[in-house]
Amino acid sequence: MKGYRYLLALALVAAMAGSVYMAISQAAEKNMQYEEYLTEARRLAELNVVEDSAAYYKQALALRDSVEVSIELGQVYEDNDWIGEAISWGEYMTDHFSNDPSVYTFLLRQYIADEDYTECFALRDEVEARDVLSSDFTALLDEIEYVYEFGYDFYDDVSVFGNGLCAVLSNEKWGYANLSGSKEIKCQFAWAGVFTTDEIAPVQDENGDFFYISLTGNKKIAVQNLENCDGLGASVDQILPASDNGVYAYYDLEFEKIAGDYDDATVINGGVGAVEEDGSWYLVDSAGNILSDNAYESVVMDDKGIVCRNERIFAETEDGIVMLDTSGAQIGSQIYEDAKLFLETDSYAAVLIDSEWGFVDQEGNLVIEASYEDARSFSNGYAAVEINGKWGFIDTEGNIVIEAIFQDARDFNEQGCVFIQRSNSWQMLKLIKENYD
Repeated sequence: MKGYRYLLALALVAAMAGSVYMAISQAAEKNMQYEEYLTEARRLAELNVVEDSAAYYKQALALRDSVEVSIELGQVYEDNDWIGEAISWGEYMTDHFSNDPSVYTFLLRQYIADEDYTECFALRDEVEARDVLSSDFTALLDEIEYVYEFGYDFYDDVSVFGNGLCAVLSNEKWGYANLSGSKEIKCQFAWAGVFTTDEIAPVQDENGDFFYISLTGNKKIAVQNLENCDGLGASVDQILPASDNGVYAYYDLEFEKIAGDYDDATVINGGVGAVEEDGSWYLVDSAGNILSDNAYESVVMDDKGIVCRNERIFAETEDGIVMLDTSGAQIGSQIYEDAKLFLETDSYAAVLIDSEWGFVDQEGNLVIEASYEDARSFSNGYAAVEINGKWGFIDTEGNIVIEAIFQDARDFNEQGCVFIQRSNSWQMLKLIKENYD
């Protein structure tokens, strides 16, 4: 019995040894096969025999999966301009190796080569959600940050955006386009003003009558108590500037007069407006009270008829244009030849110095040197500038981010879109990084 047990133990040891030997032998054979497949894949890749090379790569990967060899196969596709296959393989890798940043960089490179920028920025969102952002991926994104496309709608003229809409001219009639440049309110007016946060805009119909419309394009406020309205301004905080037989005043929503009468009157914004009397301009508050005795030859207005933004005003004295605060006190000592109003808080305004345009901050400090033929103030991070007779865009560091190739340009809206003029028509330019959904 003891001998039997001894023989049984020997048999078990022998069987285990045999199993180990077989496993080692199979592993060695598998490794040899893997190396053979990989060697042949690389040989064929050197000969640009892409299809057969890919087949051997995939056989090797079936034996031993790895991100390094997977990217190597992707590189073969890329090197031979098999962009479709490279994209498909990259998409496979981002699913299969979802925690490896290198596969996302590979796929982004393929999307860029294919000029599929929508997929580029969608991939960026995926990378950020999975927390696999790398410096290589970011560097590639930087290269396409300002890639853009054009909208499909064309206009004869455009105004500026207010409350998500911009007045546009088509076939000699004005209507409104939305933030993407598509027509939102049909072109039906002889003239169209700007929408504000009051959600109304002044318009004039084909019969010459003035009134205010709502965001739907329907009549909202009728002009009352005026004998002959011949001009309307934008409504801010429910204060309406209007002209009656050439005499300007401020009115409430029922067209009851708040203050007047003036030779001219601007929109009141931030509690400050400006009125003209006997050839001189004065700053006024929301009740029409003159804020100081200082008289100015003119005031700078933006496209909305506003003179005060960012708590700053530009007004013309006998020496030139100066920057003022809301009390009428001068900011700094700089005298400008011309200026454009601030368009938003904590941004930069365009000013003309020695016949060239530059940019100043709220304290009057020159933050971007005057070197442009013309310029518009910064809006949503960018400013339109004219260089050699053409318009492009700079960022707040003064870097040219969109080449100056357009006939004219307006201001970027909050959706990363801006109207530009080319071939004598106005069209929407859209930064794809903000318009890819």
